This record gives sequence, structure tokens and C-alpha cells, in this order.
Amino acid sequence: MDALGMLAFIIIIIIIYISRIESHQDSIASKIDSLGGRLIGYERRNFFTGIGPFMFVGKGRMIYRIEYEVDGIKKEGWVKFGGISGPDWRI
Repeated sequence: MDALGMLAFIIIIIIIYISRIESHQDSIASKIDSLGGRLIGYERRNFFTGIGPFMFVGKGRMIYRIEYEVDGIKKEGWVKFGGISGPDWRI
């Protein structure tokens, strides 16, 4: 019975993690749309790949590097999710 409970716990954690990432993707797309831009791509970053303009990144935070285009000009931005006050956009 303990193995079944552990399996259920792991499945719930995976579902929460995937839902969180999908929510971040939707937020990024909405923000770029609100700027009148077109999202080219984004990637999740960590300490090993560089955390951009953020000095401190605590536990549970996710950082994304964003590439987008506005009026034919390619731009780069950053966002940090997981803070108390919501996403920290650097666009």
C-alpha cells in the first residue's frame, strides 16, 4: 500500500509541474501579444545556462529567456516566475 501512495504522490507532483510550465508559456505568449509583437521562441534558464539580468534566484523560481519581434525588430527579454508579487518582466 505504501508503494501505491508513493506512486500517486509522484504522479501528482508531475502534473503540478507540467501545469506550472504551461501556465508560464501562456503568460509569455500573452505578454508578447500585448506588446504587439510576435513570439519567436523562449527557453528555460538556470544557473548553468545563465540567469540573465536577475541577481538572485531563489528556490522555486523559473527564469525564461524570450526572443520576440516587434515591427520587424528582433528583441530579447527575460521573465522570472515564482515571486510573491508575480512575474518579473525585463522586456
